[in-house]
Amino acid sequence: MSDRREFLKAMSGGVAAGFPLASSSFAWGQPGKAGSVNQISLVLPPRSGAVVENIARVFTRQVSQRCDATVASAGHSPLRVSLVIQAGLGAEGFEIVPEGKRGVRITGNDERGLLYGLGKVLRSSRYDRGGFTPGNWRGTSAPQAPFRGIDAATHFMNFYEAAPLPEVQRYIEDLGLWGANVVMVGFPFWHFRGFDDPAGRRTLEQMRGILKAGKAIGLQVGLQQCPTAGFSTAPKEIRVTAVPDDLGRRGHFGDNCCPSNPAGHKYLLGLYAWLFDNFKDIGVDYLELWPYDEGGCGCAQCWPWGARGFPKLARDVVQAGRARFPALKSILSTWCYDTPPAGEWEGLAKFLQTEGGWLDYIMADSHTDFPRYPLERGVPGGLPLLNFPEISMWGRAPWGGFGANPLPARFERLWKQTENKLAGGLPYSEGIYADINQVICLQFYWQKSRSAADIVREYLAFEYSPDMVEPLWEAVGLLERTWITRGPDCARAFAILQQVDAKLTPQAKAAWRWRILYLRGLIDAELYRRNGKMEGPELKKAFDELTRIYHGEHVHSMPVRPPQLS
Repeated sequence: MSDRREFLKAMSGGVAAGFPLASSSFAWGQPGKAGSVNQISLVLPPRSGAVVENIARVFTRQVSQRCDATVASAGHSPLRVSLVIQAGLGAEGFEIVPEGKRGVRITGNDERGLLYGLGKVLRSSRYDRGGFTPGNWRGTSAPQAPFRGIDAATHFMNFYEAAPLPEVQRYIEDLGLWGANVVMVGFPFWHFRGFDDPAGRRTLEQMRGILKAGKAIGLQVGLQQCPTAGFSTAPKEIRVTAVPDDLGRRGHFGDNCCPSNPAGHKYLLGLYAWLFDNFKDIGVDYLELWPYDEGGCGCAQCWPWGARGFPKLARDVVQAGRARFPALKSILSTWCYDTPPAGEWEGLAKFLQTEGGWLDYIMADSHTDFPRYPLERGVPGGLPLLNFPEISMWGRAPWGGFGANPLPARFERLWKQTENKLAGGLPYSEGIYADINQVICLQFYWQKSRSAADIVREYLAFEYSPDMVEPLWEAVGLLERTWITRGPDCARAFAILQQVDAKLTPQAKAAWRWRILYLRGLIDAELYRRNGKMEGPELKKAFDELTRIYHGEHVHSMPVRPPQLS
């Protein structure tokens, strides 16, 4: 055992089992025939179940879509990757060590540990015309935050609702490789007329398919809901009184129902009984309830909403959920609490002093800086705290209409505001254009001290090329600098992207992750050159391609569709 410890110390800089690897260095193999292989043997643990088999399928897909190498489950190959499950590495942790002359062994503490270990092997390897070159990352790693979520917002015909289900499911699998362990979806009642609305049934089936994809690779799943939202046909007599909204942040579509009205309360619980029944075969692990945007009631019995009507209704919905899913964990969002001040944080803290026991997490975040109340006064109920990073909507609209929106400096600044007090979080995603921001957040949850620069460099090497990391990192910085106000740096960023484009493999060059980054550079450079005028064949072609990538041809109600030029 001591020899093994010494070996791991030499290979990984002295990392102890069960803790994240702190090193930011990667030792990618050199391209060419000597380092690359065209076939990999993936050896599963004995008596593997469906989850491990699905994880192996994800690994196989990742390799095949990036290079010409193939993955086999039997026979002799130049590279052998062995999977082992053995407790003792920390929940969801993994270990990667050499095995024999030309092999790698990935030990997962559990099934998810195998998923994350394979993700690390994939990201530290390289993909060239010669095939697959295994990386030399060795060590042990386990997540520091227990909740690392994907919020696949299924509404307004954004990517998650509009894209073909297999494409969305592949994206969920990709984020699982980066450390996600929970995937959440929400049913937008206000979009539909009732239980039998065909459009509503389609969205419900899309949601079910997304959660099935998460379950298939071992992730937990959940529902994120505004508990006051009703169908568009909800009776007028049970509708809410609009909440005060001096800052224009709380949102109101007009279909919310008042829980202090007995008929309204009964109506809302009936909606959730129906919703829970539609997921009974899949199982629901988490329920997150949302106060505003969409939500809230300003009547005398409910207001201040975050202190009175909302926690009472949330408690009742959670109890209804646990009647169907006894192990259900609950999350209470405090989005837009006290904006402006209304005594909501104080009121919630007092409510939970006498009405605790039904709640597992408090979620906090805002459009701007992180709320100070839970950091300075303590989390109501003494509960674990989650964040809700706004990775999709900040700074420019249409939100994904200009391509990728990498904002590493912004999210590192916000992460540091939380003072290492978070148990994880759920980045708010309207679509794949926020992919880099999603990965930054997931890796912050995995290793709280990790820098955004280190995370993005790993992303750039994996998705594009290890040889192009530094010029691409410069381009990402320029794109963030010009996110709000375009300037000469737009031209510099696009020039870098053009140079990189000429050096990528055909697979990387054609992948949507490269196209949305490249198109962002092109669009911004062209708009800067044209003094902001939305015109010209170059812009039309770029916006049309983004629309196709997002499946945004039928987006409605919200600015998630790229500009449409004639």
